[in-house]
Amino acid sequence: MNKFYIQIVFFLLSIFIYVNNKTLATEPAPGKNTKTKTKTKPEKTKEKTKEKEKTKEQTKEITKTEAKPEKTCSTPEEIYAKNKRLLCTNSKETINAEKLMNEAVTQLEHHATSKDDYKMCRLDSQFNNVLCKKNHGDAVVQKFSLTYCHAKMYNEIINILWDPALANKLNNGSVKRKIVRVYNPNLVVIQQRYKNSVFDRWKYFYALAAKVEISKDKTIIVMTSPNINDGYPSNKEYKNKIIESANLFKIDIDSEDDIKKGKLDKTFVNITGYLLEKICAHVNITYLESIDGHISNYQDLIIEKALDNFFNYKKN
Repeated sequence: MNKFYIQIVFFLLSIFIYVNNKTLATEPAPGKNTKTKTKTKPEKTKEKTKEKEKTKEQTKEITKTEAKPEKTCSTPEEIYAKNKRLLCTNSKETINAEKLMNEAVTQLEHHATSKDDYKMCRLDSQFNNVLCKKNHGDAVVQKFSLTYCHAKMYNEIINILWDPALANKLNNGSVKRKIVRVYNPNLVVIQQRYKNSVFDRWKYFYALAAKVEISKDKTIIVMTSPNINDGYPSNKEYKNKIIESANLFKIDIDSEDDIKKGKLDKTFVNITGYLLEKICAHVNITYLESIDGHISNYQDLIIEKALDNFFNYKKN
């Protein structure tokens, strides 16, 4: 009897061990991945690859459009640093130059904003510009006004117009402008050589140039020729017909041999420059010009087109 019971106990025990082993076998081993791997069809793989490539291309395009534009021009500080070797050490001359250019700023603003005596020569409503002309004694004064629809570029526009290295890009003809004397970062003497076509003779002038911030949204860039002894072989008396005090400001400039030998024609700047005003979403630009021996044609006034080229803007 005892033997019979013992056999039953062993039988039940063996069943228990068997079931327990099965249960353990179905439990996952610790640390192993329990996810079932499924084979991807070749077609789906190709689609995913194409999607990835497309995403990469889109990312490249976004990076391209959001990238900062290349530097358009030098800042006044950079221009000053480049030409600091030409700094005037004569304090009296510097003071007189500042006084003269303060008057030039006043004169430019007056002639740029006044409507007296001007006659309209050209109106282009498509490009929002107007060309007017008047006589000031023996001098001819031209005023070219335009509305530029990119107010966010206001400071950049000022720097472009001030940078002598970019003068050629703002004209239809050939222009070479350089600084020959420095008083401060915003007041210099420049030499400009220019001609309208390959068949023309080169002309040149010297002028004081100043950049003045009237207010946060208003700036004037002005040039005028003082009484400069540049070695040009001529008995003609060159006088400023608009800013008379410029005739009292006398300085000597050591010019190149071609000027001293009379190979270029000398011209004289009564006054020329820009009045720039940022108003809402626009920049109002007025270009004033009175140069003895030179009158710009309407076709020569390519300010808006030049700025569009600088900023890569295209007309619709």
